[in-house]
Amino acid sequence: MKYSGCHIPRNRTGWIKVWFLMSLFVSQISWAIGTLSGTSISNTATVSYLLGAVPQPDLSATSAAVLVDEKINLTVTGGVTTNVAAGSTIQATPFTVTNNANSALDFALTVTDVIGGDQFDPLPLSCSAFVENGTTPNYQAGQDTATFIDELAANASATVYAVCDIPGSLALGDTGFVGLTAIAQGNFNAAGYVPSTGVLGGLLAEAAANTASVDIALADIGGTEDLARDAKHSAHNTYLIGGAAVSVAKTVTSILDPNGTSVLMPGAVITYQITVDVTGSGSVTNLTINDPLPANTSYVSNSISLDGVPKTDAIDADNVQFSANTVTVSLGNVAAPANHVITFRATIN
Repeated sequence: MKYSGCHIPRNRTGWIKVWFLMSLFVSQISWAIGTLSGTSISNTATVSYLLGAVPQPDLSATSAAVLVDEKINLTVTGGVTTNVAAGSTIQATPFTVTNNANSALDFALTVTDVIGGDQFDPLPLSCSAFVENGTTPNYQAGQDTATFIDELAANASATVYAVCDIPGSLALGDTGFVGLTAIAQGNFNAAGYVPSTGVLGGLLAEAAANTASVDIALADIGGTEDLARDAKHSAHNTYLIGGAAVSVAKTVTSILDPNGTSVLMPGAVITYQITVDVTGSGSVTNLTINDPLPANTSYVSNSISLDGVPKTDAIDADNVQFSANTVTVSLGNVAAPANHVITFRATIN
């Protein structure tokens, strides 16, 4: 059987299930977004009656329309740890700003760099906030240049980077907190939100309820550096000094003289060992070890080994060479943690 071009399933249970799922889906959308501010809500009551057996014209009464107010709500999500090196500049750490209000809003952004409970503060006056424009993931200095969030839709989020310079002379494991505060702003009239693309809207303050106009109601919770119902929210991220550190040690591991003992006489062969450790996190680049041969010694040809693997003296693909009376090992880019051991031999003249 068909009605209005739609087929009704013969199985009434199945039809009820379809109707239930559709209604649930619609209700979830409504719940997630909320009724948009400025929406007009009116209600009409109808009265029908009989005089004797004669139906009389219906009577109706309609209430005055009310406008849905603007519910100001937002969250800033942080809690991210960003590894940085002491003395590095333009270090970005990401936050997420979400508009939980029932209309589009603008968001001003401020960065706090002096926060207690850590080992260091980013360099004074070095911190700024920039909005990711979505072209390329992660902070891009040439792309992410907006300093406020413009017309963020209801129920939408934006990525914001706090970008700071890091002081020098810090130890591995030191932490520095950085905070981001987002401030909901916008322009409203009696009918609701007024878009102002490209221009940061005005500050918002709660207003007394008026059913005939759109009023401002603050509903935000307190953050790390702000109070509840102040049209703001804030969170902290952590800079962690986790840059790689390099240490090197050189030792004599054996001495073998011509008599088979360990006397440092002419003709004795000394085995040198160089140990290179890369600790912390991140990586170092162009790591190269140069060891000029000690005076009064002669290099033993093809005696270099790297991590127990024999290497040639020639300038070739193994990145190890003996040239100009110097042992050179080029390790290139090395990610921490790493340990490399180099050995070679020299004869006392």
